[in-house]
Amino acid sequence: MPRRVLALPLAAALVITSMMMATPARAAAPATPTSISSVTSKPGPNVGEITFTWIHDGKNTTGYVLRTALSSWSDTDPKMAKTGRQQRSLDISEKLRTITLTEAQVTAAGAGVATGNHLYFRFAAVNKGSNGETTTKNYPYLRAMLPKPLPASTSNGKIRVGSFNVRTARALQDARTWLQRAPDVATAIVGSNAGVVALQELGPGRADGATGTTGGTPRQTDSLLTALDKVNGTKYDLVRTTPYVSSGQTSGTQGMRILFDNTRYILRSSCPDTTGKSAYSSSCSIVTPILASDSESERRRAAVAEFEDRATGLRFLFVSAHLDSRHSDTVATEVSYDALRKSQANTIAAAVDALNPKNVPVIIAGDMNTWQNSRVNNSAHDTLIDQGYYDMSAAVTRTNFQYGTINHFDTTMKVAAQGFGTRLDMILVKGARGATRFDNVMEVTDSTRPSDHNLILADFAPFDSWRPAEVKVRTTRRLGPIS
Repeated sequence: MPRRVLALPLAAALVITSMMMATPARAAAPATPTSISSVTSKPGPNVGEITFTWIHDGKNTTGYVLRTALSSWSDTDPKMAKTGRQQRSLDISEKLRTITLTEAQVTAAGAGVATGNHLYFRFAAVNKGSNGETTTKNYPYLRAMLPKPLPASTSNGKIRVGSFNVRTARALQDARTWLQRAPDVATAIVGSNAGVVALQELGPGRADGATGTTGGTPRQTDSLLTALDKVNGTKYDLVRTTPYVSSGQTSGTQGMRILFDNTRYILRSSCPDTTGKSAYSSSCSIVTPILASDSESERRRAAVAEFEDRATGLRFLFVSAHLDSRHSDTVATEVSYDALRKSQANTIAAAVDALNPKNVPVIIAGDMNTWQNSRVNNSAHDTLIDQGYYDMSAAVTRTNFQYGTINHFDTTMKVAAQGFGTRLDMILVKGARGATRFDNVMEVTDSTRPSDHNLILADFAPFDSWRPAEVKVRTTRRLGPIS
């Protein structure tokens, strides 16, 4: 006879199956490490290195983790990103209480000495159990540190250059107009004793900010020269004062200008202000790209010129740039603007290369409208670094670095959370061995700031392999180059 099969109810069958598949009880998670008492960091001891030191009793701890990134992040704050840009981790022995990241490690993390980047970091104590489970105790504070900078060469003298977004005359909604601020801008420039200054938002339109022709009314460019004359700044000339495009042609901001001390430098580029009898010229300007969806009203032009140092005979190229200023809370849109700024920076660098067959030093300075702690990227800055430029903020001495370079006309500036301010304004050099000094020129409290940006300055010595055969002395003012 066939064997009978006992049919069990489904619920009972599931119970029996569950009993047959039961696993041993899960091991308890390892004990949580005790809190790290303190974490400190400092540059060095060698160029490009950073040293970290922490105090911890080592209880319930099998090791430590150092997490680094190029932008801020938080494990708990919903308003912040969960990870930073280029975030990475380094496992550290439980026996150590200090560690030095080598120049190669810091560079790989994105904060190489030439970048001027701070390295964001966070420490944690870790307890790893025998079953592979871990518990972690984070040090609660996110910090940032610069690597030790290059010692700048001084064998070939010193060049002091600057960048200053002086705020357009068309901003009539401001508490003070351009004509009220111009004397303060001029005073700041003369007080800085800069040899060459990249200016932004110094347009060729009316100095009173009104629209229409400039007939009988000074241009904003010319009004700065007048203001400089009144504060013992007659040594300063502008490379160009007129528009880059003809009257009636649609164009974006034309405020990128170059100011120089003609007692120290000779303008070697031919930069006429006119085309025939018309008061415009495209000379000494670089046309930068716009988005495919943009109109010509978004088009920007960088200013460029070659100079010769009267004292040493050295020549160098100088660029004033003001990259696209648009930003968006929508990540995809912000990514497109970041990519545009990168394209503009690449266009400027390529144009300079074409003007530079003798490979003289190049300085690109201006309002880049990007910054290290951007949530998407800092592509315009990074692409220039990748092409051999050195960020002059990575100087041996820095002043007011804990504040941003943009002040929004605030009466009192605030110290940045991680100890360094947002730098929209930059000076980058190809052909220099570091910088001796970087200044963010400002007062902490100032109710009459010259502009919504601060003047920034950098001191450095260029490479000394380029010397013309002769140095000619210029004796006239604002009359163009000497050939």
